[in-house]
Amino acid sequence: MNAWTGVILAAGQGTRMKSDLPKVLHTVCGRPLIGHVSNVLHEASALGIVAVVSPEMAEMAALRDALGGEAGIAIQSEPLGTAHALECAKDAVGPAGTIVVAAGDMALVESESVSRLVQSHAASGSLLSILTAEVDDPHGFGRIVRDSSGAVQRIVEEVDADEHQKLICEMNTGLYCIQADWCWDELQKLGKSSVGEYFLTDLVAAAASSGRVSTESVRDATEALGVNNRVQLAEVERVMRDRIRRRHMLSGVTIRDPETTYIDADVEIGRDTELLPGNHIRSGTKIGAGCVIGPNSILRDCMVGDGATVISSHVESAEIGERISVGPFSRIRAGTRIEPGAYVGNFAEIKNSRIGSGTHVGHFSYVGDSELGEDVNIGAGTVTANFDGRDKHRTVIGDRAKIGSDTIIVAPVKIGEDASTGSGAVVNRDVPAGETVVGVPARPIEHHRNVRRKDDGE
Repeated sequence: MNAWTGVILAAGQGTRMKSDLPKVLHTVCGRPLIGHVSNVLHEASALGIVAVVSPEMAEMAALRDALGGEAGIAIQSEPLGTAHALECAKDAVGPAGTIVVAAGDMALVESESVSRLVQSHAASGSLLSILTAEVDDPHGFGRIVRDSSGAVQRIVEEVDADEHQKLICEMNTGLYCIQADWCWDELQKLGKSSVGEYFLTDLVAAAASSGRVSTESVRDATEALGVNNRVQLAEVERVMRDRIRRRHMLSGVTIRDPETTYIDADVEIGRDTELLPGNHIRSGTKIGAGCVIGPNSILRDCMVGDGATVISSHVESAEIGERISVGPFSRIRAGTRIEPGAYVGNFAEIKNSRIGSGTHVGHFSYVGDSELGEDVNIGAGTVTANFDGRDKHRTVIGDRAKIGSDTIIVAPVKIGEDASTGSGAVVNRDVPAGETVVGVPARPIEHHRNVRRKDDGE
């Protein structure tokens, strides 16, 4: 098989989206539409990717992120149709012998379908091959018109179709495999349509006149779904979520109620993990084996170790180690690392902190910008006051320290190993190892005993 380059046509205005964001940057299951198309072409063994975009899009960091930073960018300075858009990609494509052209909103096409199209194109010696779909209702799509022998003659758009052609159920998906040198020459010969644009469907007719057009059909008609408005965006997302859930279940993940479980495209989940109803597992998340997540948890861009449990909690940009229990109703924020064997109970909030192995943050506590050692006990209602109105400061708590309920730790503070604080203490200075402090402000317990003796006249 010849090496081939993928060309994604993404310069359209997308006016029916009614949005300030370009259509192809709207997300489906946590990934922009154009990112799905790029991934599929890579999975189908594209040698390279070129995206054809408008001048405004070319400057957007979100476009580079969606394409993974490796794709070439070609600019269509004027919206003169799909054939003109492809011609704009010529220099960026370079010497590729074959090109695969896809619309930037084809998020549901499968890499297997693209691979079959490329293989059949090479085997048939065609100038141009079309990925088609057989659908019950082809309304709104271009129809594949064949002659009596079954050879493709042309693609007719619905607006131009007669009553007989409207009954054709084989539709054009908008994905083509084309012999590159023939393509670049033929594009120069195309004329403008009645609306003043150049269309790729006319390229199909040119190849058909040489009798060198072939087709390959998708196995699932949903692959042909594109996005022109928010209603279609929601439909494409529904189909993709079904695919994602099915893939995880067939890989050994238990999903108790698939309809109420939302999983983004790049999520990884280990076998024998159980997802309870109401979960939102968002982009960038990796969940280990044998975990229990939910019900009603939200996980985004985080890592969850084997055997962990996250109950009705929100975890974002954090790392939860093996065998950890979190929740219910806790929030684990960015920069947090909870080490194996720790415990975070209900109504706790932890931000940008390390929670050591065996440490308990039981309930109703805020731990921010802190370093907690091993086997620390954080009493209910504890707050690390990390912000002085201008800067954030860190709290460091040594191994085996015991922090009493309702303690307020005014950072920057270090509390040594085996130290303790009394309930309601306000700690605003370092506490040496092994010492117990109480009161407001917190002082060593011996200090308070001496004060009481003086007050008693001793």
